[in-house]
Amino acid sequence: MPLQELTSRTAVIEAVGRCDIIGPETLVHDSKVGPVRDYLLEFEGKLYHAKTVADVAYGIQHPDRPPLPADAFKGDAAVRSLERLDFTIAATAKLWPPDLGVEYPNRTIIRNAFGGNWVPGIAKFPGDDIVNVFSDEDGPYADEAPDPVKPFEYRGEGRAGDQQLTRGNKMLDQARQERRAVRYWYRPAGGTFKFVTWVAILSRAQVWSPDDTKKLRLEYTFQVAAVPSPEPNTWPSQVTDLIDDGEIEDTPPPRPVPQNAVSKQLPKTYLEYVKPFGDTPKACRKGRGPNKGNRNLYPRSRRARDAVLVRAADQCENDGCTGMPADTTPSGAAILEVDHVDDLALNGPDHPGVMIALCPNCHAAKTRGRTRAALKRHFRARAAKLHQQAMQAHQG
Repeated sequence: MPLQELTSRTAVIEAVGRCDIIGPETLVHDSKVGPVRDYLLEFEGKLYHAKTVADVAYGIQHPDRPPLPADAFKGDAAVRSLERLDFTIAATAKLWPPDLGVEYPNRTIIRNAFGGNWVPGIAKFPGDDIVNVFSDEDGPYADEAPDPVKPFEYRGEGRAGDQQLTRGNKMLDQARQERRAVRYWYRPAGGTFKFVTWVAILSRAQVWSPDDTKKLRLEYTFQVAAVPSPEPNTWPSQVTDLIDDGEIEDTPPPRPVPQNAVSKQLPKTYLEYVKPFGDTPKACRKGRGPNKGNRNLYPRSRRARDAVLVRAADQCENDGCTGMPADTTPSGAAILEVDHVDDLALNGPDHPGVMIALCPNCHAAKTRGRTRAALKRHFRARAAKLHQQAMQAHQG
């Protein structure tokens, strides 16, 4: 490797004198050595682009040789060469970590700012111990939109075949066990990536979901909750009480019935959907709490969600709704969000009788609105009434 032939500390020091000083607002992109913000050389209290310094120093030491090609600087080759000469290397993400609320147009710009790989949905920036997760509403995973109040779902990485507890998924699981905060980046449809919140990883479970080839496979689903900072002593007790930081044994749920199965195997009516849960929420086992003897804490029943959507028949179930969105989902269905009136993660039942289908505006009002406490009481009664009406209608 050419950079292994950079052996002169004197050449590096001379190169430093020819290079620009780097500061937190500096963003220089060189066509050969790449973006400035990955690793920096620290020398006499100042910072310099490590790859640029290595490139210049190589030319000083070997003036009779042609310039180095761009692929000579792949990975951390320049960093290793400078460290061999006893220079101090600093990581951009350690010096100038991303501020909460910062936005970037895309993952490529984030990589240019902090280095690393722009492809994985779960990653650490070079030289940084903090895990970042990236959720894209236009992406291939069924992540839930981040919620500032309630726990929400983030799907693991791996787009073909059963997901494995390796790489990014393993990093997230280690953050759960060690109670370390994770940066949560989110891009709404057509928007930009924004560092929206710190999250704590509450639990891990497995769900069935189609991969890129439309074949069913097991995905990891991580329950996460927004926290105010990376310091655990600032996390509210309603979050810390929900963290399962022990070993979790994967227990895959039953494989769903194939779409082309015999029609009698597929539930069609509200009554058929609800039958496995029992007629009332009391007959249904409540959402599992933070019991160390009970793993995979908060799996949500797809069947219960589908039952509520069948009952709603493409209409917001809030009788005070001021208007559904004019747009629809790509399949032509109404844009509805199924809400557990009593939070599942706070031991609420996973039963259609205490779940309600809401349009995005009504769901936001119930979650974050000034009158959310009154809405919660109203929706609890409303869901029970709609459930009883649907049961009676199907029972004749």
